[in-house]
Amino acid sequence: MDALGIDLTTLLIQLLSFVFFIAIFWKFALGPITNMLDQRQERIRESMEAAERMEQELAATQARNEEVLAEARREAQEILSTARENSEQILTRAREQSQTQADQMIDKAQATIAAERKQAWDELRGEVADLAITAATKIVRQELDREKHAELIRETLAEAEAQQPQD
Repeated sequence: MDALGIDLTTLLIQLLSFVFFIAIFWKFALGPITNMLDQRQERIRESMEAAERMEQELAATQARNEEVLAEARREAQEILSTARENSEQILTRAREQSQTQADQMIDKAQATIAAERKQAWDELRGEVADLAITAATKIVRQELDREKHAELIRETLAEAEAQQPQD
């Protein structure tokens, strides 16, 4: 090997130095770097798994939220429907009550009108009878002359009109 210019001792020393350097480099530089890279890779893997779990949880939460929202919408529709039905029932009852009251008032007014009409007729009959009696009395007291009779009737009617209340 001398022809090539390689000294065996130097080669062995260089080879031992290289192995020693690799061992020290592995121990103090490459090992910690590799460990750090492995740890970082593990953290990244764990972070990715955590992100996937969070994504799944988020999807599950969204699904639950959508179910809750749909249920809330259904309940709101039911409440609105119930409120509409209740308001319609209340309006119907109010209409029926007002119609009943109106009918009662009409019946009462008609009864009052009928009673007042009967009373007015009774009063009118009484007044007519009184007038007839008064006229007959005056006629009988006086002579039964045709002209006097007509005059007495006119006087009696004039008196009746004068006694009649003005509206």
